[in-house]
Amino acid sequence: MAACRRLRASHDGSGATLCTPKSPACALCPWSDACGAKARGDQESFPRKARKKTGTLRRGAAYVALRRDGFILLRARPAKGLLGGMTEVPTSAWDSPFRRGARARGCAAQRGLAARAGRRDAHFTHFPLELVVFIGRFDAHTTLPDGTFWTALDALDGTALPAFMRKVIRHAVG
Repeated sequence: MAACRRLRASHDGSGATLCTPKSPACALCPWSDACGAKARGDQESFPRKARKKTGTLRRGAAYVALRRDGFILLRARPAKGLLGGMTEVPTSAWDSPFRRGARARGCAAQRGLAARAGRRDAHFTHFPLELVVFIGRFDAHTTLPDGTFWTALDALDGTALPAFMRKVIRHAVG
């Protein structure tokens, strides 16, 4: 089997054309007698992909502020980093020790938001994320936190929102 892997990895063309993952040509392979994969009958399963690391679960809160006249509060993410430059509803930090209980409810209550049943989950390439969604309704004259802006709900299609944030908004509005 190790010999077959070496053949597969060779760049002279012989291994690359004989021992391919979807259709290995064992009958033509000079290493077939010594191949452990052929002996077991699982030669089509090589090379095997390494399992993706899922990373540590991160948690946080999403704060969905809706105006009574059909607007939603958004902010732009930093230009660099995960989802750089995209738009989102305000969120807490996404950290591993986040507690959904008192800390999240206290922060939401200070902003005039109430817990919405359920949560939204996302899986990024290097970590899973779980956000508790809080929702509140506000008047047009409400003072905005720094870096945030109102956007009409019916104009969200033209906004650079990640798919995950669209799910959070649908959960809060629907």
